Amino acid sequence: MNLLSHTLPIVTQSMTFLGETSSKTIANSRLDFIFPNGSIIHNDNGVYFQTSTLVSIRVPNNCDFATLKIRIHNTLQLTDKQFLDEIHYQQSFTDTGNQIRFQCMQLINDDDVNTMLMCNDQFLCVGPIELLCSVGRTPHGIINLLERTMTPTHDALLYYNGR
Repeated sequence: MNLLSHTLPIVTQSMTFLGETSSKTIANSRLDFIFPNGSIIHNDNGVYFQTSTLVSIRVPNNCDFATLKIRIHNTLQLTDKQFLDEIHYQQSFTDTGNQIRFQCMQLINDDDVNTMLMCNDQFLCVGPIELLCSVGRTPHGIINLLERTMTPTHDALLYYNGR
């Protein structure tokens, strides 16, 4: 399952790399897609990712893990109360019947990112790289969220109203 089979809205970001807009920068990168806080679906072809909104990202051809995390963080415009928890890649492979299948690979270091880039070069026919990224909240972010969504209890209302 590749991007062409998805019918989701795509959020397009600026095609810049941290302020760089040169044609050389764009030529030395690839247009890929992030599935923020999506899910992994298993089917006959292996796995595919699903989310409500795709986000485009440019990944440099010589990317390392730290650079990829920074690019994703900036592309998703994460706040200081959010963090990038996990990154999964929809990895292509050929089964014994020469059929292209997909498996889920978690990216945790430079070697994994190199594998992702090499696999994508090997299987150009499957389309762009697809990354499932889970975004977490920091403890401070969770407390702020709870404070914003809590409704005052009867005792708290009495206390604050001076009764």
